[in-house]
Amino acid sequence: MISERLEPETLSGAELDDYLARGYYRIGRSIITADYLVSDDELKSTIWTRLDLRGYRFRRSLRKIMSQNGQRYRVTVGEISLDEAHAELYARYRVSVRGHRARTLEDVLGGPEGHALFRTREITIHLGDKLVGFSWFDLGDESVESLIGVYDPAEKKHGLGFWSLLLEIAHAQELGLRYHYAGYILCGPSCMDYKRRVGDLEHFDPVSGRWELRLPWPSGGSPADVLRARLAEAEAAHLMGGANVVRLWNSARTIPGLSERVPGCSNEPILIVCLSRDDALGTLTTWDAASARFVLHAGRPILLSVTPDGDAAAEPFDLHVFVVYERLGEAPTAEGIAAIAQRWLATVAR
Repeated sequence: MISERLEPETLSGAELDDYLARGYYRIGRSIITADYLVSDDELKSTIWTRLDLRGYRFRRSLRKIMSQNGQRYRVTVGEISLDEAHAELYARYRVSVRGHRARTLEDVLGGPEGHALFRTREITIHLGDKLVGFSWFDLGDESVESLIGVYDPAEKKHGLGFWSLLLEIAHAQELGLRYHYAGYILCGPSCMDYKRRVGDLEHFDPVSGRWELRLPWPSGGSPADVLRARLAEAEAAHLMGGANVVRLWNSARTIPGLSERVPGCSNEPILIVCLSRDDALGTLTTWDAASARFVLHAGRPILLSVTPDGDAAAEPFDLHVFVVYERLGEAPTAEGIAAIAQRWLATVAR
C-alpha cells in the first residue's frame, strides 16, 4: 500500500541513491514508499532492506548455487531488451507466480518516460540458445536497485529468481558499488523471505531514519499488528452497539492517483465504516498511534464495482473509499468511540 508517490522529471544517479537511502523505491516511472502490504488477506508492515557490499562475501551455500547454476546456464549483462522472447517469458512467469504483477514489461518500466528516467540494465540467463531468465536493475552512483527477476517456470527447481539476485550483487561488487537494494520484506513469514537468504541485511527504521541490522519492531509489535488489533476492538464494539458495520480495504491506498481524483478521501489502509440507514452517509473509525486513541469521522462511503477500461479479459473489482466531511470526536476505548458513532447515526436517522 503506497503511502507516498513522487514523479520526478529528471533523476541523477546521486538522487536515486538518496531516495533509496531514505526508504523509497521505484515502481514504474514513479518513486514510492509503502508502509503496509496486504498478504494473505492480512495487513502487514513493510520493512525496507539493503545489503552493504563492503567486505560482503557469499557464504558457502550461496557459492554452491553460483557454481552449479554457472555451469548449467550462460549469463550476460547489458542493456535491457523488450523483444518477443522477453515478453513471452514474462507472460508465462506472470501466470505461474502468486500476487499482483505488472501486466507487461513496458508497465514494469513505466513506459518510455520510465525507460528514459532510470539507468536500467539486464542480467540475461540462457540455457543453450533459449532465454530462461532475466533480471532488471537500476544503477545509481553507488547503489544497485533490483527491479524485477523473471524465470521460466520449467526451470523453477534451479532457483533462477534467487540466483539472478545473487548475480546482481556480484555485478554490483564488480562495479565497486556500495549498496544493493532488493526492496521490502514483511513482518512475519511471507513470500518475500527469500531476500533474507543473502545474510547481513540492513533494515530501514522509519522512525529514526537509520539503517540497522536489527528489525525495527519486536515480533507482534509492528504498526500493522497494533492497527489490526485496535480496529478489531472497534469493529466488535460497533457490532455490540447494533451498528451496520463493514470492514474494507481502502482503494485509495492501492490504486495510483485515486486519492487525487477523489478529494477528501481517507488515507487509512483499513476502513471500519458504520453505515447510516440508507447507506448514503456513515462514520469512519481510525486509530491514532501517536495519541493511542480512537478517532471518529463522519462522511460518505463510496462502494462501487468497477470494470477496467481497455482490458476485455479483466474481471470487475470492488472500489472502496471514504470521503471525510468532519471529525466527530475521539476516545481512549473502543466502547467510547462506538458510543459516539451510535449517537451521531441516531441523529442522521431522524
